Amino acid sequence: MIDIPGYRVLRPLGRGGMATVYLAVQESVDREVALKVMSPTLLADPTYGERFLREARIAAKLHHPHVVGIHDVGRQGDYFYIAMEYVSGGPVLHEDGKPRDVPFTLRVVREIAKALHYANSKSFVHRDVKPDNILLREDGSAALTDFGIARANDSSTRMTRTGAVVGTPHYMSPEQARGRSIDGRSDLYSLGIVMYELLVGRVPYHAEDSLAVGIMHITQPLPQLPAEYKALQPVLDLLLAKEPEQRFQDGAAVAAAIENIERRLERGELAELLQRRPATTPTLALPAITPDESRGSRAEPRIGRIDAIDTTPAR
Repeated sequence: MIDIPGYRVLRPLGRGGMATVYLAVQESVDREVALKVMSPTLLADPTYGERFLREARIAAKLHHPHVVGIHDVGRQGDYFYIAMEYVSGGPVLHEDGKPRDVPFTLRVVREIAKALHYANSKSFVHRDVKPDNILLREDGSAALTDFGIARANDSSTRMTRTGAVVGTPHYMSPEQARGRSIDGRSDLYSLGIVMYELLVGRVPYHAEDSLAVGIMHITQPLPQLPAEYKALQPVLDLLLAKEPEQRFQDGAAVAAAIENIERRLERGELAELLQRRPATTPTLALPAITPDESRGSRAEPRIGRIDAIDTTPAR
């Protein structure tokens, strides 16, 4: 077990591509924290340490109920570390891959949409919104973590070479898959993929390699939810539109659309959304939408997993 002065490490929580996360006690305030420690093997390349500390600097600027908070950051010998809020409520996805119910899904999407709106208002784009980076607190509320590949919209710093694609292929937007410049609407596309996966139990686009998945995001029809969820299809369509101009333009608009559906459920409408259903295999079909329509087995959740790919799919 590692030894970092000021912290008593209790047990590992998870391991990612460049860091391991431990449950620890910050002894100065007797507080449980998630201690994210960069792998010492990465010290040979100084850009990894820069990237790791950069995550802490970005996340430390974000103070929002649905963003995981940062308590401390530092280096001790060969260990770069970040001490962050310990989020213990369990995985956003069932370990067996079963779909989540509609009220849970709507609440998670609404809360993360608000977190993304806040981050974007601070000129940050997350670039890796996925279930592994959405954690649940004990009260069931959702919190967004892992800003390790986030980038300020006005930043000239690039952690990857020109043309590289950074993110997780199954959740990246078409423009992200193409290696184009992106903004907060790309994060909303990724949130739409998360919404689909929570409701259906799998991602809509799947292939054997990252390049093929990226091409599917660019070329395949919009995914269709099971028929009983048709009331949610317009929201999903506006999250997953291929062109950013045809999507929701900010997280606040997403949250407002979700809140409208939640109010209808509270009034006893849309009862079909609350019915349990057997497992189905939804089909892909192209819905009829217009550009100006409606504008306006998984483990315990891991903090700190950063998946980066270096492929640029053909347009």
